[in-house]
Amino acid sequence: MKDKHSSEVIYALADYKQLVLAYRTKHSELIKSLTFWKTSVVWLSVFTGLFVLVMISWMLENGKESESSRKNMEIINARANAVSEKLTRIEDEFSRTKEELKKKEELIRSLEKNISTASKKLLEKLLDEQEEAAATK
Repeated sequence: MKDKHSSEVIYALADYKQLVLAYRTKHSELIKSLTFWKTSVVWLSVFTGLFVLVMISWMLENGKESESSRKNMEIINARANAVSEKLTRIEDEFSRTKEELKKKEELIRSLEKNISTASKKLLEKLLDEQEEAAATK
């Protein structure tokens, strides 16, 4: 009975030893897997953090550029309005000058006509006076 009992203990110890080795192997595989996933999570977190920082930096820079663009557009619009107002004033002044020039041209034509008519009358009067003076002599 002792033999039977000792052989059962030996088999039980052998089974126990195999179970312990199996658990150690499984435990080391789980540790390796856990280490792999922890490392992966750390690297993924680092890359995600860098990506977020780059995106925030990019968005801030674009925000500054868009603000600068908006200010530049306001300046350009103000200058365009000023140029437009100046052009309108110049067009108005040109129209007034053109009207004045037309009026002055009409006055000049009228004066030329009056001078021409007056000089003809004076010339006729002088001729008549000369004819009268010649006839009286």
